[in-house]
Amino acid sequence: MTEHNTAPNSAPTSVDPVQPPAFTRIAAAGAGVLSSLPTGLLRLLGSHTNRDGDKLDADVRATLMALKIVSSDDLTDLPIADGRVMLDEEAYMACPKSSVYQVGSVTEHEVAGVRVRHYRPKGAESVEVDLPTVVYFHGGGWVLGSLDSHDSTCRWLCARGDVAVLSVDYRLAPEHAFPAGLDDATAVTVAVLNGEVAGTDPARVVTAGDSAGGNLTAAVNLRLRDEGKPLPCLQMLFVPVTDLRTFETGSYQEFAKGPYLTAKHMEWYRERYVPNEDDRHSSYASPLAATDLSGLPPAYVAVAGFDVLRDEGEAYAHRLSEAGVDVTLRRHGGLTHPFVNSTGTWKNARTAMDEAVGALRLALRIS
Repeated sequence: MTEHNTAPNSAPTSVDPVQPPAFTRIAAAGAGVLSSLPTGLLRLLGSHTNRDGDKLDADVRATLMALKIVSSDDLTDLPIADGRVMLDEEAYMACPKSSVYQVGSVTEHEVAGVRVRHYRPKGAESVEVDLPTVVYFHGGGWVLGSLDSHDSTCRWLCARGDVAVLSVDYRLAPEHAFPAGLDDATAVTVAVLNGEVAGTDPARVVTAGDSAGGNLTAAVNLRLRDEGKPLPCLQMLFVPVTDLRTFETGSYQEFAKGPYLTAKHMEWYRERYVPNEDDRHSSYASPLAATDLSGLPPAYVAVAGFDVLRDEGEAYAHRLSEAGVDVTLRRHGGLTHPFVNSTGTWKNARTAMDEAVGALRLALRIS
């Protein structure tokens, strides 16, 4: 760790864990009890095996069934403001306050004009000391999701990885369509890599994100490479969107109706994030469309066995490897989308996140 003398781009303000409505807290408690039941008992609710022979984890199936009882609304049928509230509340139910890791401090400030939530591990609360840093982009289809929806994810990475985490509050569509969110994600990453953010070590930076945030992670790294700018040590892509040109993979066909993310959801997201069809062929919207993937940082790609995005995530990992990029590809066969913020209810989500932390610590040389 090195000494740092610069200040954040704006005065930091402390942040307390989110407190959702009482009904959501009660539902979260119920989900926690349900998921903790013995696997054999949960199997009585039925099982689901995909075409590759993966079995959906019993706790995943049980909690998704419970979620449909608690909320039968499809977010694509709701006003966008209501959908945003719904996703945040679902994220809380998947990892309630009682399940999140405690960290040293959580503040919010601006970096390059973009709001970020800055997590620091215990014992390293002061930004006078630089830490290895994860720049995190939340999921939510570029339309939904927030700093709150992925608070538990960032706390997990911070506490288990012993790193600082900057969660980026990038602009959302449709108010701000492509490439606005990417511009924000890139601006924050460049600022960190240039040593402009107090408490972060520009020599040890990882970019990470899930779903739409995984897409932004891939796109940010492509843009930095193309512009000849410094690159992070590692890019971590969790259940990433890598191709918005077409939805015709085998996993799209098999999981068009879920179990969680559906083809209808992805169409809805795409229309709002990239309304211009020509833009969908840009490598910054569809990283899999890039003709050259060489010269990119090492990648850790984690996909879920029961997810429409599974095949395109694996395809991107294979393309990276073919281009000479060091890649770790991990398929979590019994999980679905999203698992990064479901550690409070899904046992194997916790295992998956700890595996990712292991890759993170290795890339950042944290003993």
